[in-house]
Amino acid sequence: MFDFTDSKNIGKEYKGFILLSIDDVKDYKTKAVYLRHKRTGLEVYHMLKDDKENLFAFAFRTLAKDSKGTAHIIEHSVLCGSEKYPIKEPYNTLASTSLSTYLNALTYPDKTVYPGASLVKDDYFNMMDVYADAVFFPKLDYATFIQEGHRLEMDEQGKLSIQGVVYNEMKGNYSSFPQVAFSELVNTMFPNSYPSFDSGGDPLEIPKLTYEEFCSYHQKFYSPENCMLFLYGNIPTWQQLDFLDERFMHRIEKKFNCTKDIANYASRLPLIKNEIKELQKLDLLQQSGEYKVDAPETGATGSLVCVSWYTGTNNMEKYYLSELLCGNDSTPLSKALRNSGLGDDICVGNFGQYKEEFFTAGLSGVKKGSEKKVYKLIEKTILDIYQQGFDKKSIEAAVMGIDFALREENRYNGPYSLQIMEKALKAWARGETCLSQLNPISNFEVVKEKIRTDSNYTKSLIAKYLVENDIAIRFVAEPSKMFFKERNRIEEELIKKLEQQVDKAALKKELDELHAYQQHLETPEEKNCIPSTKLSSLDANIDISHTELQFVKGADGCQVPLFVSKEETNGIFYLDVLFPFDTLAPEYYVHLPVLQNILGDMGWNGKKWDECIAESSSCMGDVWGAVYYGTVSEAPECQAFYEKYKDYDFVGRNWLALCCKALTSHASKTFETMAQMITTMSFDDKKRFESIVQEFNANVKGGFVSRGLDYISNRVCANWNTNLALCEILFGVTSLHTLNTYKKKKNADTLALLKNIYYECLNAGGIIHVTADEDSLKKLMPMIETFAIKAGITKLLPAKKHSLEQLMSYIVQNEAVNQTDMQFIQVDCQTGYAAAISPASLYMSRESIAEIVYAQWLNSQILWDKIRTSGGAYGARMNVSPVEQRAGFMTYRDPNPQRSIEVYLEILKEFSEKQIPKEDIEKTIVSCYGDVIIPSCPKDRGKNSFDGFIYAHPQELRQKRVELLLTITPEEVQQAARRLYALVQKRFQKAVFCNKKDTNYGKKIDIPL
Repeated sequence: MFDFTDSKNIGKEYKGFILLSIDDVKDYKTKAVYLRHKRTGLEVYHMLKDDKENLFAFAFRTLAKDSKGTAHIIEHSVLCGSEKYPIKEPYNTLASTSLSTYLNALTYPDKTVYPGASLVKDDYFNMMDVYADAVFFPKLDYATFIQEGHRLEMDEQGKLSIQGVVYNEMKGNYSSFPQVAFSELVNTMFPNSYPSFDSGGDPLEIPKLTYEEFCSYHQKFYSPENCMLFLYGNIPTWQQLDFLDERFMHRIEKKFNCTKDIANYASRLPLIKNEIKELQKLDLLQQSGEYKVDAPETGATGSLVCVSWYTGTNNMEKYYLSELLCGNDSTPLSKALRNSGLGDDICVGNFGQYKEEFFTAGLSGVKKGSEKKVYKLIEKTILDIYQQGFDKKSIEAAVMGIDFALREENRYNGPYSLQIMEKALKAWARGETCLSQLNPISNFEVVKEKIRTDSNYTKSLIAKYLVENDIAIRFVAEPSKMFFKERNRIEEELIKKLEQQVDKAALKKELDELHAYQQHLETPEEKNCIPSTKLSSLDANIDISHTELQFVKGADGCQVPLFVSKEETNGIFYLDVLFPFDTLAPEYYVHLPVLQNILGDMGWNGKKWDECIAESSSCMGDVWGAVYYGTVSEAPECQAFYEKYKDYDFVGRNWLALCCKALTSHASKTFETMAQMITTMSFDDKKRFESIVQEFNANVKGGFVSRGLDYISNRVCANWNTNLALCEILFGVTSLHTLNTYKKKKNADTLALLKNIYYECLNAGGIIHVTADEDSLKKLMPMIETFAIKAGITKLLPAKKHSLEQLMSYIVQNEAVNQTDMQFIQVDCQTGYAAAISPASLYMSRESIAEIVYAQWLNSQILWDKIRTSGGAYGARMNVSPVEQRAGFMTYRDPNPQRSIEVYLEILKEFSEKQIPKEDIEKTIVSCYGDVIIPSCPKDRGKNSFDGFIYAHPQELRQKRVELLLTITPEEVQQAARRLYALVQKRFQKAVFCNKKDTNYGKKIDIPL
């Protein structure tokens, strides 16, 4: 057997692949092998990790020279049918029938990536087979181009509009101030080179893309010598290469006419075509200057004003400098900007996904006329910091923060290996070794050694990158009322121009053919080409996390519940201290979002806030406030769990929490600091409070359009039960109105109110949760009882029960929630969302499991076809929440959300009467099983297990639900379809988020933007 880790084999060949190098990736405790196929040029980098969640990613360097969004449209289109898998949506069919723990496609400014991951080897290779065929042998027919990219659509009255999945998706991107402002900043920093173009596509430019350009782009960039295949996990390299050789390499050689070995096939550096190297070159701004751009007014509280410096190639010393200057609110640059009162939120740090980076310091929410004050403040602060330097404590805090961040394992919308992949591709795509980006810990050790041995090192970094840097710009992105008007005008003019050129009869014929193609529901026989895992091969036993209930003595001698989650946290521990807020009158609930936001940020023990943040930063990775709330299901299993623990009075409660994460080596100081923070929390600094509220307000408003679906979902559910009413109060439209009531002149009264709420919660008792590894727990446990006493944790007081009617009285415009008419939110934007709910069956019942399977089938088949593919929405989904006994429907970046709700009801009716193919149901059950086994990172495993404990749906019930899932019959799913439609007739609530120019009927919800 070929040993890929034996250095003697470097330069040798296996199945046409040359082993180029073996990397010792010490920071990730593994080795990696780098190979190249000598005939086609396809390169492979395999990280050999003892991890059963294997990941592959086909990546191609794709660089734009305009903003037509070609790379993005092709990303969508290659997954719409291929040579071996000629059905409409191989990707969607695969996603709906596989055990994937991750499956996606991603467009970056310099590359396009197609990653997939699975815990099951056969499933992993099934996904790789479909993806490899998609990227190298796609259909890319004209129908796909006009469906995913852009087309003229014509309604029944003959009115024309521009539609397309990517086109509508990108309209959403151009609908809020922050996204446009930061995009324009990047454009300014890298003029006339690929970062200055929108790889996703500008909706005003997308319609200019021709089908010929589209096909030519794929031919140019999706060749094997431009392919980087990243592999990760425990499947042996030889098995991966055997699979590629058997299924693809000969076909690739034939298609791309690879008749002889490529030149330089033994080079140990990535090979890049000259034309791609040219596109990769960055045009750097040659001189400093002032630049001003317009951005949409929606979500803005003022302008974004900043100073940006080119800082060259990304490296760890700039990470360190950024952490020193702006790692937290107490660091000097962040503090100066926040204290200035010139804006609502800070914008600081290193920016850029490219070889060259820039450092930005600025403020958002700046009022017109204050721009020069912001420039002067930034430049003076940087100079003052340079002259004054940093004390030892600040440097140690920055080092600790980076050490923590480099050690912590997170799962952000995908496996941890996805983050490693991004690091490797960052180097690989630009012709450098993957290893150069896979040693951040080692690289930081070099920086730490320079800090230790050179007292002038930190000061020299400030001089090098900021003070003595000649290439800096002053930048303003100003909210404009004309932004949408101008874009709408250009779009309308384009449609008028096209209308004069188009033959409507021919267009109608073309669209009829497209719609017929889109609306064709493929049979199980047609979809059988997509490989799938058999239901009979699934293991009913799944991996579940556990939380153990213990007790420690509290401040009043009582037994304080301590929840312990043992996970492999790599020397990190996570601490949550929870105090009930359900002892309060509901009138105080509206203030909890702001209260949780200021916890840990206002100072304690009589010290100033900045001193306290510096103190906590020296021992913790982070500290934050949180709100916990949930529903205890009426299911017998949940009620039995509740009865078992009801005497302890922690199940089903609502909590205000203070949470932190820290290295176990800093545990003693962390517990001491947390105890002081909890018992001596300050609520006196009006200026600091004003700054936090301004920032919170700016973030809420800036993210309003992108979070539009959350707002209408919370709104439409608000009268369902007390838990969902609370969700609307805390994080829905009601919270926006509450935030609008905080006025500067009333800050003293507001702080007094928040202080009263906080100490009422503190005096109502508490519980503790800790997640840590076994070695850490041995060190932590003796400290926790001392902590519980010092933190003043006492016996829990009983909750005050509030009815749904009582909570509803605190929801703004609650009369709208209680009626069956459409609720709608209208703002200036270019995107839409829909949300609707209806009843569903009880948690832990076979009926509820069957409803989940039915919803999953609708998502992958009918909703995708009718609302995304045909309707042009970026996404549509039905979900069933058995704990809340509700079925939900939602769409995302939807050009016609009202119509989508109508289509959803039509679909429910149709399939309540129509037979669902049995083969589809079995494959959908497999997909549902795959959703259950998706791994979590250690901290999330601990949190999920703890949440399940305090809301009476312990992890053991996940095991029982899987056992039920694997026995669900097609007949039960068919019954679920009929039942859910019948329940819609009894109760159905709906809401949409849309543009102001859209016609709506129902109850409008006022938004205080």
